[in-house]
Amino acid sequence: MLLSKVSIKRPFFASILNILIIIFGLMAYPKLGIELDPNVESSYVVVKVIYNGSNPSTSEELLLKPMEESLKGISGIKNMYGSAFQNGAYVQLEFNLDININKAVEDVRNKVSQISFPKDSETPMVEKAEYKSDSFMGLSIASNKLTKKELSNYAIFDLKPLLQKIDGVGEITIIGAQEREIHIELNSGLINSMKLSPLKIKNEIQNQIVTLPAGMLRTPTSITGVSTYNIPNNLDSIAKMPLTLGSNNIIRVEDIANVNDSVVEANSYGEFNGNQSIFIYISKQSQSNMVNISKNIRDQIEKLNIENGERLHFSINYDESLFIKDSLSAVEFDLFLAAILTVLVVFIFLHDWRNTLICAVAIPTSIIGTFIVANYLNFTLNRLTLLALTLSIGILVDDAIVVIENIHRHRLQGKSALRAANDGTSEIGVAAIAVTLAIVSVFIPVAFMDGIVGKYFYEFGITVTTSVLISLFVAFTLVPMMSSRMLKNIDHSQSKRNKYAILFDNKFLLIQEKYQTLLKYLLNYKKSTLFAALIILIASVVLLKFVPMTLNIDTDDSFTRINYSLSKDTPLQISIQRGQEIQKYIRSYPGVESVLMRVGGNQAGTASDLNFNIKLIDPKKRDFTESQFMQKISESLKRFIQNSDEKVGFGNRDYPVQISLLSSNGQALEKYSKELIQFVNTLPEIKDASSNAENTTYEYKVIPNRIKAANLGVTSTDIANTLKYLYSGEQVGNFYSDGRNYNIKLMLPNTNTQSINSLASVYIPTQNGDSVLLSTIATIEKSKIDSVINHINGEKELTIKAKYFGKDLSGITKKIESYIGKTKPFGIKNEFGGNSEMLKEMVKTISSTLLLAVLFIFLVLCAQFENFTGPFSIMLSVPLAFSGAFIALLLMGQPLSINSMIGIIMLMGLVTKNAILLIEFAQQRISEGLSIQNALLEAAYVRFRPIMMTTLTMIVGMSPLIFGTGAGHEARTNMGITVIGGLISSTILTLMVVPCFYSILADSKLKIRNIFKKKNLHTSLS
Repeated sequence: MLLSKVSIKRPFFASILNILIIIFGLMAYPKLGIELDPNVESSYVVVKVIYNGSNPSTSEELLLKPMEESLKGISGIKNMYGSAFQNGAYVQLEFNLDININKAVEDVRNKVSQISFPKDSETPMVEKAEYKSDSFMGLSIASNKLTKKELSNYAIFDLKPLLQKIDGVGEITIIGAQEREIHIELNSGLINSMKLSPLKIKNEIQNQIVTLPAGMLRTPTSITGVSTYNIPNNLDSIAKMPLTLGSNNIIRVEDIANVNDSVVEANSYGEFNGNQSIFIYISKQSQSNMVNISKNIRDQIEKLNIENGERLHFSINYDESLFIKDSLSAVEFDLFLAAILTVLVVFIFLHDWRNTLICAVAIPTSIIGTFIVANYLNFTLNRLTLLALTLSIGILVDDAIVVIENIHRHRLQGKSALRAANDGTSEIGVAAIAVTLAIVSVFIPVAFMDGIVGKYFYEFGITVTTSVLISLFVAFTLVPMMSSRMLKNIDHSQSKRNKYAILFDNKFLLIQEKYQTLLKYLLNYKKSTLFAALIILIASVVLLKFVPMTLNIDTDDSFTRINYSLSKDTPLQISIQRGQEIQKYIRSYPGVESVLMRVGGNQAGTASDLNFNIKLIDPKKRDFTESQFMQKISESLKRFIQNSDEKVGFGNRDYPVQISLLSSNGQALEKYSKELIQFVNTLPEIKDASSNAENTTYEYKVIPNRIKAANLGVTSTDIANTLKYLYSGEQVGNFYSDGRNYNIKLMLPNTNTQSINSLASVYIPTQNGDSVLLSTIATIEKSKIDSVINHINGEKELTIKAKYFGKDLSGITKKIESYIGKTKPFGIKNEFGGNSEMLKEMVKTISSTLLLAVLFIFLVLCAQFENFTGPFSIMLSVPLAFSGAFIALLLMGQPLSINSMIGIIMLMGLVTKNAILLIEFAQQRISEGLSIQNALLEAAYVRFRPIMMTTLTMIVGMSPLIFGTGAGHEARTNMGITVIGGLISSTILTLMVVPCFYSILADSKLKIRNIFKKKNLHTSLS
């Protein structure tokens, strides 16, 4: 090999090249971000419109449907999800992954700007939805010195802007704060007795609180602006404000209303461990470093605690970056341990510290070199990239082992160190390149898989590919150079050798000879050997049916969420009382460290949703898992249920089973959803299946009598506006104080004494300036309505969600699919969401990747060997590896997950290595004139040692994944078991079956060639 020859002749050149790799790698390392998972670019755009006072049906007709109609024409949309709720609606657009999402945002913004929304609606918000937009950190702020109003203002106007300045901080949501607001609370009895219309009162007040530019005053020496300014800055100026209402009588605001310095009506509430607090939820921007953001926020909070002393107290309630750091620390430890164990295996086989040192140098050089490419491609240090490096440890040292072992063999033949390094590297070069390219052929398709799975594993595939290519470079430069300079002449006298080395070599030689004898026997029964291998393969495929299949392995991060839903019309104060009862019970549960309770604050603006973020004690200090806790606590909380509207649930991401039913017929959807829920709840390990059809509430519908109203000169708009100003309140101007403007709101008092009678007694203005009772021109009905109306691609949608505590998500999904296929009424469509849909996509994507990887490996091997016989034989090792992987998963009680599937793909590159080493050497000997059987027997003898060395280094290098106990070890264990099981079975079967298969193919090829020779000879003679 030219590269190895140059490196041996020019040691400084080879050394400097590798030193530069290390230097640039160490320079790149600090620049890498730290994340739990790879950053995946979002493919979603969200449009949200607020229309205060609208119910879900109104929001659907006036907001949601116009948006859907306008946006559906945008190119690249994969799915459109819509939702209409109290006071607004939103549309979430899912784009194809190949679409430029920033351009998509602009296209959506342009379309939205052309939609005619109601004039009272707020400006639509259009933004890219982050793939991981959930808050990663929760803070609480409390004070014994400040009032709720003062504390709220501090959180909104001081703390939030301060946190937003921290680099990488995304959206900040404040729960439990109430901003200052001036309330003009109308006395309904008085205005009704005086027959005053709220609409007229609102117009009078708005006309008096103004700040309007009037133009410019020009003098010979200056030009000065002129404006009309009447902004109140004290409560008395509002109370004394004169109003002209009917008959030209002047009354003051204080005559018909109370003016209060108050706060915005609360729609949320928070407590941490039973203490009322204001909560601040922080999410991060895409591509930003969560660990660094967390550190900067913690530094800022520590500084604020010192500065404010006893006046304010800040607490960090949860921080997902801590789990990330623990998880990455565990992977880094596995990486370090794997490197140590791998080097130890090399020493055991070679019994020489010099050979071991040469081999050990390859590991850090290859890993550090990988950081150069990772930094260039904006990768992060996450559990997948670190897992890729851990899994690669055994591979990284493979090339070095193969080269060193071959150099060692040539040294045993009496060659000088320089000659042995040159001959050994040249002889093994083709095999080493073939092995590396086979592994690269597997991971290039992994890096470019389709869908969200492909995006997720892109960094994994590129990391392995990069590290393996660098390890090949090291094996052809640093290893032969160091071998030629460091290795001493070998003394063959037994007295000079280590007793352990003699014992080990003798025992290993005995195993080597027994293997050669066994292979010689098997070569005489080639077809029987192949048949036996086929039976093993079929049996393992049959056993695969008993291996459960799921998307992700549940990890225990000591943090979970529980939701408790009350009746949708439950007032905030009642929700708080109920939440405090439940929170107290959860805090008394064994193993619970802290509970953060949030009441309301959701998108629909209801106060009926209770959310509990529960922190458990360290897993080592409890005798149950997080999943077991969730099962028990969800059952225990059912004791608090008081009616059929109340439900115990989980966060959306904790519902692996999600089924969407679609139809234009809402009644048919609701009827079939009840039937389907009943079936789903009968399935094993399914908990609390429910649908959003159960999310209903009540409203009073005011239905105008059009004839009576028209006779009195009253329009439906007059009625709607008057009621809106009373029951939703209306901003009538600004109040200036403390350097800020605050809203002035006209409203009815927030009391529990309002009734349908008070609603009927409202006066509505007429065209002639009089007022008329609402009850004389309209009827009032109480009706049940959906609290949220959902659409998918323009059709009404009901979602059925269920928690699944088992391991075979695929099996459960198939049962549900089968039931739906048999019972689904005409006109209803269904789609699976959540983990079950992602599992389908994953299986499809990885299956196609598997086939592509097989093709790539085969083509690379054909290019290397310049024939089909060797590559066909080598490819037989792939299904043999699957047998061990499936059996290992079954024996260890592990499911087939996304981790184990990637492990199976990885196996394809690893297991072909042994077959390549074996067949490549055999073909060399055959080309030199040796018979097929003798060449195979010699190859088996010569290559047995490097095959066992590389296999054991890979197994030992990956063993920390199985026995690790750090954060997130469950997922690493799943992949480790898959790979190690496949390596063991493939190595054993490859050493026996592949030579037999090659012999059959080679013999067949020879027979065919002889037949053609005879035909050609017969033709020439005739």
